[in-house]
Amino acid sequence: MRHKAGARIPTPANPGTAPGGEPDVGEPDVIERSHSRCLDLGITETHRPSFDVPRVGDWREVLERNDRLRQHAVPVMETLYAQIANSHSMVVLTDAGGLIVHSLGDDDFLERASQVALQPGVSWSEQDKGTNAIGTALIEKRPTLVHADQHFLLANHFLTCSATPIQAPDGGIVGVLDVTGDARTYHQHTMALVRMSATMIE
Repeated sequence: MRHKAGARIPTPANPGTAPGGEPDVGEPDVIERSHSRCLDLGITETHRPSFDVPRVGDWREVLERNDRLRQHAVPVMETLYAQIANSHSMVVLTDAGGLIVHSLGDDDFLERASQVALQPGVSWSEQDKGTNAIGTALIEKRPTLVHADQHFLLANHFLTCSATPIQAPDGGIVGVLDVTGDARTYHQHTMALVRMSATMIE
C-alpha cells in the first residue's frame, strides 16, 4: 500500500495548529485518508489525467449555475493573484463538485498546468484526479494543503496546492478557492491568503 503521508512540508508557525486552533492543513492524517480513498476507488499512481470537459451546452449551464459565485469571486481572485504574480502559480475557482469554472495565473505556469488538465471545464474531484487540494478539501470540508508527492498521481508531483472551501450563508459548500504553483516555489503564507480571500468571497 502506497502512502506518502510521512513526508513533512513547511507549515505555518505552531506546527499542528492553524490560526483559530484548527488542525494544521497538509497533515499526514488528511493525506493518508485521501490516499486510502484513492486506493479504494482503484486509482493508480500512473493514472493519466483526464482532459474530459463538458459539452458546449452543458458547460453553458455550469457557468450559468455558478454565475453568482463567479461574480463575487473573480474580483477577489484578481486581487489575490496580484499578491502572488510572477511566482509560477495560478488562482483557481471550482464549483461545489470540483469542476474548474475560472482560473488566472502566470502564463508560463498556466502552460504547464494545462498539461495535467488544470484548466477550466475539467473536474479536480478526488475521484477524477486522486489526492489534490481541491478534491480533498471538498471531502474533508476544510482548508487543505497538498504538496509535491503528497499528490496521489505521479503526474501532479510538481504541484503545490492550497485550497479552501467557500461556504454559502446556509453553511453549504458552493465551491473551492485554490492557489496552485510549482512545488519548488512553495510559500508558507499562501494558505493564509487563500483563506482570507475565501472569506471575502463569502
